[in-house]
Amino acid sequence: MNVVIDGRFVLNEADLQQRLAGAFGYGPYYRHDLDDLRDHLAAGDPRPVQLVWIHAEAVRLALGAALFDSYVAVLEAIAAQDEERDWNDRFVFRLLD
Repeated sequence: MNVVIDGRFVLNEADLQQRLAGAFGYGPYYRHDLDDLRDHLAAGDPRPVQLVWIHAEAVRLALGAALFDSYVAVLEAIAAQDEERDWNDRFVFRLLD
């Protein structure tokens, strides 16, 4: 699965979470926060997936630098964790401006 988030259309954290939940197929029990996103992704839900944020600077502006950095750190950590496990079906995260 390839998921592309275009930063030009991200309004705030709630909007980003809505986009991610919809793309990943997270149901009504998803809490729409960074902790729950991390929990789902760390558990392998969904795989394989490549998440690409295009116009990432616009996401930074929408979320603020600190929150943006928190999201990036979590997503990069999940991607690195998958690399260490040598899984064929991995989570891959890319930032593009």
